[in-house]
Amino acid sequence: MGTVLAVDDGYFLPEYKSLRGYSPVVGIVGHRSRIYGIAIRKLLVDSMDIEDILVDIFRDISRIVVEDIDAIICDNVIYGGFSIYDPWRLNKKIGVPVIVIFSHSLDLTRIRMALENHFEDYVNRYALIEKSYRSSRIVVTPRGHIRVLCVELGWGECLEIIIDNQTYHPLPQPLRHADIIASAIGRILAMKPSSTKV
Repeated sequence: MGTVLAVDDGYFLPEYKSLRGYSPVVGIVGHRSRIYGIAIRKLLVDSMDIEDILVDIFRDISRIVVEDIDAIICDNVIYGGFSIYDPWRLNKKIGVPVIVIFSHSLDLTRIRMALENHFEDYVNRYALIEKSYRSSRIVVTPRGHIRVLCVELGWGECLEIIIDNQTYHPLPQPLRHADIIASAIGRILAMKPSSTKV
């Protein structure tokens, strides 16, 4: 009970924005502090490729781990700059519940302005962000408050999976693992010559 695939992205240099470089994306299958499998991909910053990458990570890692994955946990619906995915469509594609954790509050007005200034498809990108954020709610856990969107799960079951994977922090531990690894990879890659941008 409670084995999840947690996915987060890592650090990237500001000059990688607008499709000029990549951000690492790390998927961790685990339960609490146990890690059963890791998958690493690269995401073109500001592209709309993250949904395909999430599906690819899920399918790839499902073939190599024996544990059943009860849910995929994502940090936000925004990855690698402004690469957005649809959590409801993702759920349909992979066939497991999707839990979106908003580890930081979103300023929707500011996000909309940034999207309008940089993307021709800003209406579609913003609509996904707004719908996801407004559909989320703040829940209380033994480790603190956290804002969550649950897709294909009742709130009680969703909260149970989150609490079951917490250790000493409101974020589930597999998501913290994914964040730490992705951030470390991103910073290592950022130290390479700018011509590599991988």
